[in-house]
Formats: sequence, C-alpha cells, structure tokens
Amino acid sequence: MPIYHSLISRSTTVLCEHTDMTGNFSTVAVQILDRLPTRDTKVTYSSDEYLFHIIVQDGIVFMCLCDRELSRRQAFGFLFEVQRRFTSVATNLLQRARTANAYELNRDFSNVLASEMKRYSSAMPGDQVSALKSQIDEVKDIMTQNIEKVLDRGEKIEILVDKTEELTQTAASFQKSSTQLKRSMWWKDKKWTIVIVVVVLLIIGVIVLAILGGLNVI
Repeated sequence: MPIYHSLISRSTTVLCEHTDMTGNFSTVAVQILDRLPTRDTKVTYSSDEYLFHIIVQDGIVFMCLCDRELSRRQAFGFLFEVQRRFTSVATNLLQRARTANAYELNRDFSNVLASEMKRYSSAMPGDQVSALKSQIDEVKDIMTQNIEKVLDRGEKIEILVDKTEELTQTAASFQKSSTQLKRSMWWKDKKWTIVIVVVVLLIIGVIVLAILGGLNVI
C-alpha cells in the first residue's frame, strides 16, 4: 500500500516531485492543480482504487497519490511532515517557492519526498503521530470528492500506475537479501570447517609431540 507519487507546486507550477513508478498520474495531477481552490484547504479526490490527497496552504500545494489501502491518517501524516520540512525557516525553500521556475526545487527537495514516501508507505512513524496529532485528527472530516466531477469531465478518468516496477524493486530487494543470507551461511559453514581443521591439526600435533617425547626418552 504505497504512496506512488508526490509533488509540491505553486498553483499549477510544479516545483518538485518524486515517483518510483510510471503512469499517467502526473498528467492527471496537473489537471487537478488547474481546478484547485486558491483558498487554504485540505481535500481528497478519488478515482476507483486511487486517491489524491491534497493540502493547500498560502498558495503552495502539497499532493500525493495513494491507493485506498493506505489510511488517510498515513497519507495526510506524510503531507503534514513534508509541509513542515518544506516550510521550515532553515531550508529557505518557502521563500524561493514564490518565484521558482517549474521543477527548480527538485534538486533541493525531491530526495526528501522520496525518503518520506518510503517511511509513510510502510507505517505511520510513531514520533510523528504525537507531533502532528492535532493536525492528523482533523483529516477524518475531510471530504472525498469524485475526480471526474472536480475536473468537470463526462468520461471516465483512468489512473494508470505501472506496478511492474514496484514488483521489480521488491524482487531485487528479495534477491539482495537472499544473496546476503547465502553469503552469511557460506561463511558460517566455512568457519566451522576451519575450526574442525584447527582442532584436528592440534590433535595431530599433540600426538606427534607425544611420540617424539617417547622416542627421546628411549
């Protein structure tokens, strides 16, 4: 139940984004940005098995695409944390966002999106639950709207996500773990072999010394 895609924009200008998948969700996201209200808001748009969760604050949009298996608390927990880090005075990104060109902040913040997507896709980090509790408690009242109605489109909008990449990444991770396990077992087996060889050599050494000692006595 991952977060497939996330972005930060100023109105319709995407400042930075991150995804590990391929699909048409970036195109749909841009269409949503064009229809978002300018006032501060929190909203969820639905399309079959996928949900776009959105926070608009002071003209800056924080958006993520998830499947329905990911809880709303996790999705908005992710957005709140991304918003907190992006608007931190220390980063100076909020000030730059007012005039930045499209994707200008990718180099500065896409890695943060990537790391937080990974964290919140698995589970809500415990430390963030308490830190963002009041904000997260508000999400239960956020209305979910049908994306076709929002975009004023009569035809069905299909969100395409190529999950084969996700499966490939999972397989690669499994293969890596398997290789590490095999290497670990190989070394463990070799260690026992070395121990046995050393013990045998010590026994042989003791026997040889005993024989030599007996000969000397004679």
